[in-house]
Amino acid sequence: MTSPAQPHTSAPARSRSAIAPAFFATLATMALMLPAPVGLASGALPWLAPGQQQNATANASSVAPEAPAAPTAVAATPKAKAEAEAQVEVLKQYFRRQMTLAEDFPQVFSRRVKDAETLAFATMCEMQRRRGLLERFRSGQVDLAGLSFTHVTNDPDMARIRVTGSYSFSLGPKAQPTDEQKADAMAPSVVHETLSEDALFVLLPEMGEWKIYERREGWQPWP
Repeated sequence: MTSPAQPHTSAPARSRSAIAPAFFATLATMALMLPAPVGLASGALPWLAPGQQQNATANASSVAPEAPAAPTAVAATPKAKAEAEAQVEVLKQYFRRQMTLAEDFPQVFSRRVKDAETLAFATMCEMQRRRGLLERFRSGQVDLAGLSFTHVTNDPDMARIRVTGSYSFSLGPKAQPTDEQKADAMAPSVVHETLSEDALFVLLPEMGEWKIYERREGWQPWP
């Protein structure tokens, strides 16, 4: 067994960013619903095309998908419960920080993929900054009450957790809208979006903390 500080050597090859494609689409939709700053027409900035939603690991060699295991209950020991809670908390931070474009979002990722995820995330932040919307996103509210976290496997050197359900994100009105924005009757004062989630997350222990290595969308256990 590998040391907890080292990633599991048999971790599956990872081919795409852990940032959900639906998140890119949601940010694009919300950005178009919000008034653009003066001098910048709404929608003037291009958004990420489907091919750009993959990070620098897109060319990583692929392997045959491994057989999914049925969900298992976490051992009822204080240490196991603490580990399980820490794993779920990392996933909650993933959703909160992703939706609010928090600066520390890349910190939830394993060092194996952190550089690529940081680059993809920085691109999103820069697009919203150029639209004058970055700070507004960062003041948004995230509600994760509709999400369920189910441990599929929970080993000392790797955890797989399926996340299902829905979560919502709300942006309040700007504190001091410009005259042009006040005159735009079509611009909503509050934006609210609900997103669905059904994915398997693979977590690895690194330096005493759990980090996200991979997100597999649409994963299903054996019937």
